[in-house]
Amino acid sequence: MRRIPTQSRNEEQNQDIESGEVKKLKEEVARLKEKNVKMAYDLLGLHHSYADLNREYEEKTKAYEGLIQKQRAERDYTHRIKQDLSTVNKELTMRVQERNTALLAKRQWKICTRILKETSKKS
Repeated sequence: MRRIPTQSRNEEQNQDIESGEVKKLKEEVARLKEKNVKMAYDLLGLHHSYADLNREYEEKTKAYEGLIQKQRAERDYTHRIKQDLSTVNKELTMRVQERNTALLAKRQWKICTRILKETSKKS
């Protein structure tokens, strides 16, 4: 029987140990690559979600600005209408006062003419 030198046995054991470590490292690298791919996929999904949310935000902002402009326009229109109504009210109040003054003057005129007729009949 031939004896195998101890040095070659140690080398084989070292190679077995190294090949086991290499195998474990390769498995770890493969697992990390899979994890990296999954994380890249998740990141892409998050990026799309962010883009969608950003687009929704911009749409809502534009809609809100449009609503604000519409409300301002309505408020301005209402203010102008109120001013117009106030002006018309003042005008109508003035006309009513003029009419009442004219009616009062007419009554006074009738009273004066009646008194004049009565006094002229007595004389």
